Amino acid sequence: MNQEKEPKEQGEKKERKFFRPRKKPTFIKKGKLRIVAIGGLNEVGKNCMAFEYGNEIVVVDAGMQFPEEEMLGIDFVIPDMSFLEQNKDKIKALVITHAHLDHIGAIPHFLKKFPQVPVIATKLTIGMVQKHIEDAGIKNAILRSIDPDKDKLKIGQNFDLSFFRVNHSIPDGMGIYLKTPSAKVVHTGDFKFDFRPADGVRMDMGRLAEISSQGVDILFADSTNAGKKGYCKSEYVIAQTLEEIVEKTKGRLIIASFSSLIGRIQQIANFAHKNDRKIFVSGRSMIQNIELASNLGYFKSPRGTIRKLSGNAHNDLPSHKVLILTTGSQGESMSALTRISLGEHKQIHIQKGDTVVFSSSPIPGNERATTNVVNNLFRLGAHVITNDAMDVHTSGHAYQEDLKLMQSILKPKYTVPIHGEFYMRMAHKEMLVNDYGLQENQVAIIENGSILEFEKGHLRKSKEKVPSDLIMIDGIGEGDTGARVLRDRQVMSENGVIIVLFKAFEKSKRLVGDPDIISRGSIYMKESKNFADGAKQEARKAFEESIKKNPKADLKKLKSDIYRKINSFIIKKLDREPMIIPVIVYV
Repeated sequence: MNQEKEPKEQGEKKERKFFRPRKKPTFIKKGKLRIVAIGGLNEVGKNCMAFEYGNEIVVVDAGMQFPEEEMLGIDFVIPDMSFLEQNKDKIKALVITHAHLDHIGAIPHFLKKFPQVPVIATKLTIGMVQKHIEDAGIKNAILRSIDPDKDKLKIGQNFDLSFFRVNHSIPDGMGIYLKTPSAKVVHTGDFKFDFRPADGVRMDMGRLAEISSQGVDILFADSTNAGKKGYCKSEYVIAQTLEEIVEKTKGRLIIASFSSLIGRIQQIANFAHKNDRKIFVSGRSMIQNIELASNLGYFKSPRGTIRKLSGNAHNDLPSHKVLILTTGSQGESMSALTRISLGEHKQIHIQKGDTVVFSSSPIPGNERATTNVVNNLFRLGAHVITNDAMDVHTSGHAYQEDLKLMQSILKPKYTVPIHGEFYMRMAHKEMLVNDYGLQENQVAIIENGSILEFEKGHLRKSKEKVPSDLIMIDGIGEGDTGARVLRDRQVMSENGVIIVLFKAFEKSKRLVGDPDIISRGSIYMKESKNFADGAKQEARKAFEESIKKNPKADLKKLKSDIYRKINSFIIKKLDREPMIIPVIVYV
């Protein structure tokens, strides 16, 4: 839809020092825009933000977060959608900035709750979303592909959306220009400025200038690398290094990377073709993404370069003509590269003289797993190249100079750092205030659950908050793995479990023999007979004293008394606190 040019505010030509908001705006539209931070502001991941005006809501992104170390047994974490569930009739659209899992990973869960809501994104992003929701068994979703260079959307009565291309580490990323009757907002998504990107598609600077001329009240900007000085390194630098490696490596070459780095994978394919190497792909997500990108026109394999990894086809060629492209750059336990490093891959086995390139950097929390894979590869005789040694990877997130450039082009009245841990967003604010020259009240730091309100030209933080619990996905369960379950898993992982089994007559409550003590991960009972005998006596004593004191006590009270006595005994004897489970069987 074509948008009419909005009237300029009075005094707009007057230069504003440090882009401070006017104290007395002379042109005010009625209404209040509320921005609800659902996820992505206390972590790297589960990005989700809702824009509410009147009786309408537009949601931006619905991502997942990989579990932290203490989240034992958790597959991933998604945003708390309680606020959206309470306002489900208001939701008009879900708009996705790009196809990384921290922005699309929760879409299956979103669509199960709100199947009527259309998902809007660029062509490649929609393709990846469609594959993601199909894997989750979701059919008949409303998916709408848009062209960020051309399309403008009217959503509901109050939202006008247009878009602009951004550079990131996956093609087809976009930022959003969202207009309501009271505010004009830019959401950058994940971005950096790269004037020689891998896919050749640069950020649309002209479109940014056009948006700036229309006015920006609030800028929501990516903060992941806000603590890093300078500009983010261009993909062109990485391409030069990778081309040199492909050209000069004499033996077999294995390159591990993110499967979403379609532009870099394209470059590797071109370098392989130029040097007469054949590519063999390993890893489900890598195979799927290359196939999807090919079908949508985002990847073009030089004829005959990519071959199927089957049988011993890769071993039938001379080593210097083989390039293996694989997943597993983060040390994921079931990934292709991890299995290769353990000698457990069905087809690929490390040979002396192999070179393995990690075209990635470890995501925070994955450092140990990645190091283990590197160590194992070295043990098997491979030569390993990481980003510490050569420029084989660059980030897709803005550094400080990128953030300043975005700030200076758009000239927003207010800026809100988003995406990342608290320290990342504080680094963003401190840079804007101390280095760029904004005032403290022009940069708002919010957290998950926070609500911002923009009304009559001013931005303020509401006293109201929405639920922002960790919704943990464990197998097929959603949100049923609470803090208590995680604490129990933590206790078992550190101190083990001791089960105390009682047999007693149902009527008299008299014990049948001594209790049985079963230990797992705490103490080997056969080698600790003295402890076992003492524990049995203590358990028997605890049972009999509790029954004597209150013969009609319920099972819960009886178990509580037993637990308290045995726990005290074990702490005294072992100086540790395993999980203790009393089990009472009446006969």
